[in-house]
Amino acid sequence: MSYDNPTTITHSWAAHDFGAGAATNEIRGPAGKRGRVKDILLTDVTETFTATTTSGNVQVGTVADPDAYAGLDCLTTAAGAVVSAGAIDPATATNFIGDTTISADSLVQVKFNSPTGGTPAGIASVQVIIDWF
Repeated sequence: MSYDNPTTITHSWAAHDFGAGAATNEIRGPAGKRGRVKDILLTDVTETFTATTTSGNVQVGTVADPDAYAGLDCLTTAAGAVVSAGAIDPATATNFIGDTTISADSLVQVKFNSPTGGTPAGIASVQVIIDWF
């Protein structure tokens, strides 16, 4: 593994019900390796997301800085859709892939934040793709 030839790992969580509540997950990369988030994907959407007051989102970061590495806003993603943080123009949305390198042997937190207001809803699988080098 090197920066020019990283090992790409897709970390996956199936069918999280964002409307039912938030969740925090953890990722620890290969021992001694640094990382960089390549993308966050929202897939297998089976229930349309609401965004009455705020929309649900996925943050990849640390305890001190929840979106230090990347963020994906679920907006009002419809059932059957796929959303990629890397495919959104960061100037017009809150989705982004940061350029901050994940330190070797550090704990990465992946937070699923619920939408608020009205009747919160949204069920989808989440994938966080990280290049480890």
